[in-house]
Amino acid sequence: MNIVQNKILLQRLAASYGLGTLQGGARRRFEALARSQAPVRQAIREWRERLAGLTELQPVVRPPEVVWRRIELALSLEREEQRLAQARKPTGLARQQQAPSSPWWQRLWVWQGFSAAGLALALLAWVVPWHAGSDSSTQARSAAEAPTSESLALLLDAQNQPAWLASWDGRRQQLQLQDLQGQAVPPGHSLQVWAIPAQGGVRSLAVLDGTSGPQRVAVAADRVDGVTVLAISLEVQGGVPEAGGPKGPVLFKGPWVRKTV
Repeated sequence: MNIVQNKILLQRLAASYGLGTLQGGARRRFEALARSQAPVRQAIREWRERLAGLTELQPVVRPPEVVWRRIELALSLEREEQRLAQARKPTGLARQQQAPSSPWWQRLWVWQGFSAAGLALALLAWVVPWHAGSDSSTQARSAAEAPTSESLALLLDAQNQPAWLASWDGRRQQLQLQDLQGQAVPPGHSLQVWAIPAQGGVRSLAVLDGTSGPQRVAVAADRVDGVTVLAISLEVQGGVPEAGGPKGPVLFKGPWVRKTV
């Protein structure tokens, strides 16, 4: 179809582009067409001028608190990825001295598949509805109440696809986990959640019962202190003792980001 000759369709697409409702592949194709077709660029300019006039009539609105939280979270994720990237660059001598039998959670190079931009976008896509329900209670908190901390982790599978979203609420001392893929746990097995600190041994946070929907587990604050990575392994039913770490395969893992609120 020749969009340039179809005036009505061209105007609709240009209006949708100016409003920001034209998304994904359709937006990219329209932008590519605009680079080669002057009538398309002209239609975009006209709609931008029309829409710009509407904004002048609108009162100034203060952005909601969740917007600032999204911005702060994106910045925190970028800083965390930069820190992990530096940790994944050992010297040649350090690589030679590293024992091949070292535990998997001490080999920081296993996290090299993470991308700061992709991780930030993926987390933001889920964290807004995740915390939207708690915004009203946060705003109603008295000024005398001391600030607390929240932590987030987006756990990726072997193909670097988002699989689990984990959130720790320091106020409630509670870990909340949501399965983003809905994969069934094999009979006779359980999923076990592990916290990997920057120093010291791995810690077991929870054994998941395999039920669908978000799961909440009480977790003491000292169990998440100093944690940099969260992981989920497939273990025998009921989980395994914390000593020695996971015995089964580690299916999902991701960086643990802490934020004071």
